[in-house]
Amino acid sequence: MYRLVVLGFVIGAVSLSQAQLTYAKIDVPGATATEARGINNFGEIVGYYKTSTCTDTFVSVPNCHTKGFKYVKGTFTKLMVPNSVSTSIMGVNDLGDLVGFYVKADGSKHGFIWYHQNVVKTIDFPNPPTAGSPTIPFGINKAGVVVGGLWSPGAQYPFNGWKWVNGKFSLMDPFQQGYPPPAACCWSVNGIANNGSMVGQGFSFDFNQSWFKQASDLDYFMDTPSGQNGSDTFATGVNDFADVVGIGRRGWLAKKIELGEGTGDSGEVKPTFIPISFPGAQATAPMGINDVRGIVGTYVDPTGTQHGFLAK
Repeated sequence: MYRLVVLGFVIGAVSLSQAQLTYAKIDVPGATATEARGINNFGEIVGYYKTSTCTDTFVSVPNCHTKGFKYVKGTFTKLMVPNSVSTSIMGVNDLGDLVGFYVKADGSKHGFIWYHQNVVKTIDFPNPPTAGSPTIPFGINKAGVVVGGLWSPGAQYPFNGWKWVNGKFSLMDPFQQGYPPPAACCWSVNGIANNGSMVGQGFSFDFNQSWFKQASDLDYFMDTPSGQNGSDTFATGVNDFADVVGIGRRGWLAKKIELGEGTGDSGEVKPTFIPISFPGAQATAPMGINDVRGIVGTYVDPTGTQHGFLAK
């Protein structure tokens, strides 16, 4: 059984010397909660926010009603897909194209691409393997390749990951490429770089395990502190230099993940996980990273309020 993982968890900058990162809070004016989800190489930040009190149990896909935003050069632009009651923006590419999902008045969820020419295109996986699973896009690169997952109707966990290229969907199951049994389930593609590198997670051996795929090379890894048996790990973002961010026992950054490769049984990447923690936060979840290691995500402050952040 899939174990539901609950992540408990104006611009002002503060520094955290431990990780040599500088953090800035991001709050959409008038929002009760803000989550930054994506950042491109021009520093444009996207995400979603809430205007009423509502608690989500899983940070990856909001189940509460949200509104989208884009933050560029100190200015917020609030965005809603036309005729939607909820809009969640999950990713942005260097052209300014946005991806995410929206909710209609009947409660149905639909994926979308919001092109920088201000044209919105709905993208829904045709005849998903698990009936009724909504299409949730998470990332888009400069070539227009979109990645995401087919999630449970309640948006609590994923069933399958997918890739969308030139108008066509295909399932992108990394666990069909030699991963040892037992077979994984409940996997998702959470990020894609301009060079085509992808990251995500799959559920196997009673844990969510992160994966990184670059061309034909595929690596699996977990945020596993020394002396511990394992932990759930979700890789959420990747850049062109194989820097990966994600969530596990903590928020983390793994720099140039391919540098840790060996051969044979040691061929799996064993990256060094650099903690990402907004100062004073109860929990921090990095979600996106660009090529100069600008990192965006969300954190929960001591009062339980959710904010977005930018770390450099």
